[in-house]
Amino acid sequence: MTRTLVISVDRDDDLGKKAGIRGPVVGRKEVLTAALRLGIADPEESDTNAILGALHLHDQLKEQAEGTDEVDVAVLTGDERVGVRSDRAISQQLEEVIEKFQPDRGMLVTDGAEDESILPLLQSRLHIDHVQKIIVRQSKGIEGTYYYLTKAIEDEKWRARLLVPLSVVLILLGLGMILPNGGVIIGMMPLLIGIYLMAKGLGA
Repeated sequence: MTRTLVISVDRDDDLGKKAGIRGPVVGRKEVLTAALRLGIADPEESDTNAILGALHLHDQLKEQAEGTDEVDVAVLTGDERVGVRSDRAISQQLEEVIEKFQPDRGMLVTDGAEDESILPLLQSRLHIDHVQKIIVRQSKGIEGTYYYLTKAIEDEKWRARLLVPLSVVLILLGLGMILPNGGVIIGMMPLLIGIYLMAKGLGA
């Protein structure tokens, strides 16, 4: 018999802040209720898609299960102050779920890099043999691009990632145009952008 636990992680505790639900949320019925409540509280919340993705994977595995194999699903929640505090909460909740269900393996369903960063913590306590990323289909056209850029700027999680690199480029461009021999500064822009992209590509 193999026990498989499908996990969705809400690292910044949107479930708690927006839907008033404390983690861990365990079981298909409970997780579905949590997804609906979060979706109603904030229809644009990406964590809802990750939770529904976890339910979808749970149902797929349930259909494929053989004999006495068992499958369960859980949502682990962190804290709005993302970091040590949120990761400690997730760790404690994971221990609670493991003690109750005693899974042999786990599968993580995530909506992005921030929740994926918790993977080493999960792997230290449970064998994770699959990670699935849920990507929402974007609306096409200029209106859709403008909408998602606006949402990224409003979102605290993405604001620094988007605005800081852009502001550095604009500052260098402005200095290059104002200062004598500013061509050197302008020439630094592609160099810095290249270093930044390389660091991101290498996972730094």
